[in-house]
Amino acid sequence: MLIKSLKRWSFGISIIFLLLIVSPASAEKWSRRYIESLPDSAFAAIEIAKDGKKIRHLPHHNHLGEIDIDHLRSALGRIHQVKWIDPANFAKAKDHLDQHYQVYKQEWAKDRGLKSPININRASINELMQLPHIGEKLAIAIIEYRKAHGGFKTISELTHVPGIGKKILGDIEDLVTLE
Repeated sequence: MLIKSLKRWSFGISIIFLLLIVSPASAEKWSRRYIESLPDSAFAAIEIAKDGKKIRHLPHHNHLGEIDIDHLRSALGRIHQVKWIDPANFAKAKDHLDQHYQVYKQEWAKDRGLKSPININRASINELMQLPHIGEKLAIAIIEYRKAHGGFKTISELTHVPGIGKKILGDIEDLVTLE
């Protein structure tokens, strides 16, 4: 009887632990109703269809007007999938989102003791070693890769450097730049 009670108790504690740890880690999904309630300023671009209907693209501000970084990243990842009425709006929306992301990266870098995001196409070994998980060996590997390939074209290309996988990329992608 005591063993059964202990098993139930430990199972219950395990479930509570998982709910507390796993739930906050996942990005909050915005419902259609929530998105529809957002002001126009929450979107990267607004277009007017021929029938006069307003089409709002790529929400990334929450109802308080604050940038939601997960939705900003999502908007940047989906921008090429948008069917634009006026193709010129693509460039305007991309610029808008990129500006927000650069400000976020600058603040994120400063919060972690860096002057600014580290340019992986120009950084020295010592500069690269300021990044999480990047020791001398990985810093040298980054520099060797960049020399062999004429620099990085995308930040995700870092995963081609031996020793850098998705986990490390995820931890440093907001702290690096190509500029």
